[in-house]
Amino acid sequence: MDPTIIIIALLFFTSVIMALAMGVAWLHFGRQRHVLSWALSYGIAAVQWLANAGGVALQSGVLMAVTACCIVVSGTLMLVGVRQRSGRPLPRLTLIVLGALAGGGGIYAAVIGDRSLQGMIVPFYVGVLMIWSAVALWPRNRRLNAPELAFFSMSITLALFEVGLVASAAMDFGRVPGEGLAFYRVLLGLGLPSIYVGLGVAAIMVVAGDLAYQLRKQMRHDPLTNVLNRRGLDEAAIRAIGHANRTQRPLALVICDLDGFKALNDGHGHIAGDEALRGFARLLTSAVRRGDIVARMGGDEFGLLLIDTDAAAAADVMERVRVEISCLIVPNAQEAALQASFGVAELIASDATLEDMVARADTALYQAKKDGKNRVAIWRAASPSAEGWFVEGTQLAAV
Repeated sequence: MDPTIIIIALLFFTSVIMALAMGVAWLHFGRQRHVLSWALSYGIAAVQWLANAGGVALQSGVLMAVTACCIVVSGTLMLVGVRQRSGRPLPRLTLIVLGALAGGGGIYAAVIGDRSLQGMIVPFYVGVLMIWSAVALWPRNRRLNAPELAFFSMSITLALFEVGLVASAAMDFGRVPGEGLAFYRVLLGLGLPSIYVGLGVAAIMVVAGDLAYQLRKQMRHDPLTNVLNRRGLDEAAIRAIGHANRTQRPLALVICDLDGFKALNDGHGHIAGDEALRGFARLLTSAVRRGDIVARMGGDEFGLLLIDTDAAAAADVMERVRVEISCLIVPNAQEAALQASFGVAELIASDATLEDMVARADTALYQAKKDGKNRVAIWRAASPSAEGWFVEGTQLAAV
């Protein structure tokens, strides 16, 4: 049997498996657009390899023209998927024009039987797409993770491989196929299967990595307010407390909740209550710096970790939130006047875990509630000269 047919069969079955895997991932894991684009890319690639096998076996220019068109469409869809995943706009007109030129050139070369020209046009286009995909894959505000790095590396490898194909095909350009075509076939047979499979595996790794990230996010985030949940707060607190202890910098914990939240729920319904929680979460998030931590601990109770911030500074920030929350409008309860109470505790040397800080911040919150609500209370350690609670500088009660 012709070794070329064996290689094409391997690539065909690889494409089928990849198309099925991407299709299942799209159907069952969120129906993300980029996964569908990749599924279509590999599905068209499977058709491409069938046409390629037929073109080789039957010496058919028409089937080779179909092969060229499929390669152009499949490669373009791969780039489209990468840009969709990265949240980048699609240059539709540019892709259509470039794809039409590459496809038209490939069809022309296949119809006239110019193997050298076809071996230059289509691989050059695919190489450009792979470099473009590698650039589009790079995140804006972070480093590549392991699956992304694998996909990036395989994209660059495939681009370099396509450059090699173009160079070997160019050796016979304008001449009777000879040494260049022979080298082209050797390069194609030795390099393409492993690179093609490697790119497919990297794409699966990216999809699996994205799914794992989504699962981790769901485990650590509150779906209603999109801030961290209690588990996420606990994990973030381990890092924050460790950092504060190593650098000897202050760390403040704020526990807060909405005053009269149960009455709001009972009087206006749970939809209004949910809107109030979302608005409160947005207000808290906008009030703190990037790097500070906001979490919903349960019900209407939220916890905030303010990095490099002492209790007095944290109370100042929360006082601004306390004032601003009165301006928050709940769509389904516009007449409702929202208020909140806040308890603040600062990290001390004896704190081993977040629970130690939570106990003190909760006590401060209780004191704020007891004193009339709608205020900020700071936990203060007892001392012979000045012991007690303070709310914005006003002593509440001795402890």
